[in-house]
Amino acid sequence: MHIRFAIVLAVAFSLLAIPGCGAAGTPATNADHFGWVEQDDAYVRPGEGGFNVRWSKQLTDRWEARYLPVELSSAAFDTRRERVYIGTSEGNMFAFALNGRRLFFYDAGAQIEGKAAVDARTGELYFPSVDGQVHAITVEGELKWKTKLIGTIRTQPVIAPDAVYVVGENDIITALARDDGRILWTYDKEPVEEITIAGHAGMLLEDGRLYAAFTDGAVAALNPSDGRLYWEVETSVDVELRPGNVPQFLDVDTTPVMLRGTLYVASFTAGLYALNARSGTVEWRDAEFQGVTGLAAAGRMLVISSARQGVSLLDLRTRQVQWEKAPERGAPTAPIVTEQGTVIYGETQGSLLALSLSDGREIARAEGGAGFSATPAVEGAFGGAISNGGRFLCLRLN
Repeated sequence: MHIRFAIVLAVAFSLLAIPGCGAAGTPATNADHFGWVEQDDAYVRPGEGGFNVRWSKQLTDRWEARYLPVELSSAAFDTRRERVYIGTSEGNMFAFALNGRRLFFYDAGAQIEGKAAVDARTGELYFPSVDGQVHAITVEGELKWKTKLIGTIRTQPVIAPDAVYVVGENDIITALARDDGRILWTYDKEPVEEITIAGHAGMLLEDGRLYAAFTDGAVAALNPSDGRLYWEVETSVDVELRPGNVPQFLDVDTTPVMLRGTLYVASFTAGLYALNARSGTVEWRDAEFQGVTGLAAAGRMLVISSARQGVSLLDLRTRQVQWEKAPERGAPTAPIVTEQGTVIYGETQGSLLALSLSDGREIARAEGGAGFSATPAVEGAFGGAISNGGRFLCLRLN
């Protein structure tokens, strides 16, 4: 039986609405207690080098339901056209100008839990909905094409000049034509019969290769032209069997990160891996990093988020942890590293936080009302995050 378990929240729609809340769902008494200030309809604790909330919008009808939806879609920025896109659990893809003016919304017909991919040249937008549809819309918000695939898709598409690549929760990678959405090729893994973690690794297209990771613990490099396999590494061989054959999580759910020809991925149980990007050879493995949910490059450092350890900075030269920030309220999202030297992430039952990359010191935080399960997004001097319950915060990085 193929069972999916949520790592950050046990039930996807189990957060109860909080009555008597302020503009962003945060009680005013809490804001007073923590020294926060109300800023553009959201509460933020300002700090040097962090962020300010430029504006916020409520995107879902959160108060009309008994339960608050968990929002998993990340924002996608088009700084050339000064706009931001964000999808919601109600199936709407919103487009806003960076000053907060709504430009349009597109109804996808099903929940949107994956980040959109924006073509900087044309302004076209590509994104999946959980019913397996891949949508391509124009810069004006008009449908260009829509292709139905098998299974659920929750990850950001990868776009190339002639193709769009998507991977589903069923471990099937599909290449679609950019012009009309027809299927060019598929790479199909055998279905996993073990218990697996909810969510899936995104893909990385770099140096003419498409890198992917799967729920059975495999990591692979493919030819983006035809889906031909260059190499595959099975991290599951490093998972020791427990007495009585108790099931373990074999997933590699972290989107691969490339630094200086080395590919970094993390198995939920087997730990952090450094792989040679050309051959797939394991250069080293650190079994201490378990429960990893996200990786981000920072020069010769790696920022790692873990449901168990929180957020930490690893020096890749010495393989020593430089600092560690323990989780406060829930599990951390995947981290984002900004050009300003800041690490931004959310906690599933807590705040949106900014830490100093140099020493892990907290420099800013904001509240969205019910925690953040979606990975925040940053593009240049702008950032954004949607909270559980559907409040989108547009950030200005200091």
